[in-house]
Amino acid sequence: MMPSLVLKKMVMGNFDKGLVDPSICDSIDFLVEKLDGLTQAELASRLTLNCMNCYVEPQKIQQIPITIMDVFDDCALSHSVREELYKCYPEAKRAHLKSGGNFPYLSRCDEVDIFIKIHLQPFDNKKYSAKEYVKTEED
Repeated sequence: MMPSLVLKKMVMGNFDKGLVDPSICDSIDFLVEKLDGLTQAELASRLTLNCMNCYVEPQKIQQIPITIMDVFDDCALSHSVREELYKCYPEAKRAHLKSGGNFPYLSRCDEVDIFIKIHLQPFDNKKYSAKEYVKTEED
C-alpha cells in the first residue's frame, strides 16, 4: 500500500551512512541502483518476505554441510540474531571476514570466493560434480 519511495527508504535505512571502505560503498551503490529498478509491487513483496515472522527448522538440514559467512564490522544483522544462528547450526563451519558490510559477496568477492571453494572441496569428484559431469559427457 505504501508508495515505492517510502519502501526504498525502509530498505536503505539499514545501509551505512558514515565513512566506509570504498569497496563497501561501491556495493551499496550497486544495490541502490538495483533497488531503483524494482517496481513498487516487487519491492513490497520482497520486504514482506523479509519481515514475515517465520522460522526454518534447523534440525531438518543439520545433516547438510553448512558454512556460515559473517563479517566483523557493522551490518544489518544484530548480534543476537547472529548468536541465534550459531546456536541453530552448532556443527557449521564459520567463515569470518574482517570487513564487508551488508554485502560481503560484492565488496569482498575474492575472499568470499575462497570460502565458497573451501566449502565445496568435499564435493569435488562426486557424482554430480562438474568434473564428473564432463567425464560422462566425453564418454
